[in-house]
Amino acid sequence: MSQPKISVIIPVYNTSKYMDECLESVLTQTFKEFEVILVDDGSTDGVSPAKCDEYAAKDDRVIAVHKPNGGLISAWTEGVKRACADYLCFLDSDDWVDTDMLEKLYALTDPSFSDSEIISGNYIVEKNNERRKETQGLTPGIYTGDSLDKIKENILGNEVRPITMSRCMKLTSRKLLLDNIKYCDTSIVMAEDVNIMLPTICDAKRLVIAKDSYFYHYRLVGDSMAHGYNKKLLSNLELNDKTFRAILRDKKISTSETQMDREFVIMLFVVMKSELRYNAPNVTSRVRSIFLRDDIRKKIMSTHVDISSKANKLLYFCMKHPVFPVVWATRFILLSYDKKTN
Repeated sequence: MSQPKISVIIPVYNTSKYMDECLESVLTQTFKEFEVILVDDGSTDGVSPAKCDEYAAKDDRVIAVHKPNGGLISAWTEGVKRACADYLCFLDSDDWVDTDMLEKLYALTDPSFSDSEIISGNYIVEKNNERRKETQGLTPGIYTGDSLDKIKENILGNEVRPITMSRCMKLTSRKLLLDNIKYCDTSIVMAEDVNIMLPTICDAKRLVIAKDSYFYHYRLVGDSMAHGYNKKLLSNLELNDKTFRAILRDKKISTSETQMDREFVIMLFVVMKSELRYNAPNVTSRVRSIFLRDDIRKKIMSTHVDISSKANKLLYFCMKHPVFPVVWATRFILLSYDKKTN
């Protein structure tokens, strides 16, 4: 195969039942000059590793890499190191894409920025009885210079981010990713993508938000970190806060502290939802133990965040007033919505 223009990196871990749909959506792309790097992160299902090898054997555009289990960050960083193309595209192995995604995104690249740009599309959330389009917060267009600097000063700490911090649904210059792999911490298991996309966006010199472009289909599964229960979620959030503050300081972003104060409060919404969804007694006691903790309480009450959605307004109210009637009512509403959409 000739030198690819795009390397598609797909981490794989026990996702064999989704892999055919995922890979067929990639291998039938209208754009032809790409390679696919399947990174099997020590799958244990007895099927996924063999399926990676099967695709590599029948299509010379596919490379199968097998490694010991190390988590999502370790998997896609291995893919980055093995990639050959100037632009990288990430796809999770339980998702799929429209067959013209690579063609449409590559058409928006600029050769003079091949080592320093990000081209972003939008995506569709696919969840059983729910299918919704999610659009980047920024107006479609090209951002460079001062306009891009303003985005970097407000990249975190918003209910709706100007651009999603997912590594997926984008073409990203390989050099940007390689230059910033040093910031990746494999112990991060919540908001892993922010760990790489935050420094990458801070270094980017050209950002393109494609109009419409709902090419990426994100399959929302019930045990996703953001939608299930994890007792270590708060400690993960505190690790993220420390890590991301350091990145913004290192990148000389003047608003680093105010951004991260707001980001911490907004990410507490995830912690609140996790606690409310957990099927165990003493919900109010657990919620109070977190949201009445002195440092967390001070951050919530002293940091202003703008909230517009009804769901988040409810969670925000519960965070500020973690008393039994409020916690009970919030949990009832949340679980009722989950039941409706599952």
